[in-house]
Amino acid sequence: MNDHLKNPVLFVGDIDGDIDLSQPPMSGEDYIKRVVIEAKQCEDVVVARIDEARLKKPTVNVKTLGGCLEAPENLSPTYEWQKCQIDDFSSVRLKISRIKAERENYRQYSRTTVKFPDVDDKNGWVNFCLGSAAEESAPRHPTLDIIFCLNQAQVEQVLEYLIEEVESRGTVDCDLGQWIYALLAVLELPLNPDVCSSLRTLARSCSVARANLDPEEHEKVKALNLFICLVARYFRQLDLADP
Repeated sequence: MNDHLKNPVLFVGDIDGDIDLSQPPMSGEDYIKRVVIEAKQCEDVVVARIDEARLKKPTVNVKTLGGCLEAPENLSPTYEWQKCQIDDFSSVRLKISRIKAERENYRQYSRTTVKFPDVDDKNGWVNFCLGSAAEESAPRHPTLDIIFCLNQAQVEQVLEYLIEEVESRGTVDCDLGQWIYALLAVLELPLNPDVCSSLRTLARSCSVARANLDPEEHEKVKALNLFICLVARYFRQLDLADP
């Protein structure tokens, strides 16, 4: 059926194998003959020979990020408990959104006199939210007046700083948990890739902390389960969810 495709397109006559290829072609026909001769000298399949001894090994170590650690049997939350937390969190976000809209509509937006650290000042924000042990300052609670005065860029950046604190401390205490919950409650959707990565770090860090809990620390499991639940089920990182 396709035999006609094998027929030569250009007729060049008989090809003399004694053509001196070192000399330039004298005509178009002569040039085509040289092309045909050179093509016959090429192998049908050519495989490159690689000297593996000259190849450099990769110098960048790629760290594979897995999912959350499975909860110990006695610390795993039920599906009903997780659904309840999602419902409560959704209600909190809705109420905060309504309050913010009402304040803006009636120009009652709080004018806080609190001075915020620069957005790039990680230590400043950690001390602002959690207090400094060196200065013996009390933690600042995340009131609506303060939260509403943060723009979305500040919300995302401060949340990242506090998640790094969870990762370094290996736990979520009361003050740290309150701030993270409050910032999650005003975090706008859809998530950008950097925020999504931070939230996944939060869930993984909480799962590691949960797996390492001592028996006398089991009262802390609710906060750890809560953040894993919110990240996985509310912010749709379902591969990190507890069953």
